[in-house]
Amino acid sequence: MKKTILSIIIVTVLIASITACGEEEEQPKNQSVTITGLFNNNSSATVKGYLTDTEWTGVANKIKTAINKIFNEIMETAQNNWKIAFSGGNVIIIVEKTNAYENWKTIGDSKTIYLNYDSLDKTDLHEIMANSISSMGQGQTGND
Repeated sequence: MKKTILSIIIVTVLIASITACGEEEEQPKNQSVTITGLFNNNSSATVKGYLTDTEWTGVANKIKTAINKIFNEIMETAQNNWKIAFSGGNVIIIVEKTNAYENWKTIGDSKTIYLNYDSLDKTDLHEIMANSISSMGQGQTGND
């Protein structure tokens, strides 16, 4: 009886370990894409992140949609400033999973925005992008 129970336990453990080995967890990796067509012209930005393929799906489109939405809501003077800031194609938006800031961070280099991954599904993403672009465009160091 003890041999039978021991045999069942061994077989169960072997099956479980074989099944577990066959399932690889998706690993994050460096991702990058250039989004074009910003502001209804040829402005662009590079979006980067260290995310899994599943997490990365739709990231660039959410950012592009949010930027274009708020662009159409701001005054013409601000629109012109944004076009200038993005015109060289040097803007980099880095999406990261972090607790260091809630929505965004800028580092004062006039070209880099750090965006919290958790902000991507917020209904006010367009306002989050407006604030981060304003800070970036003015060469400010800041976060929200």
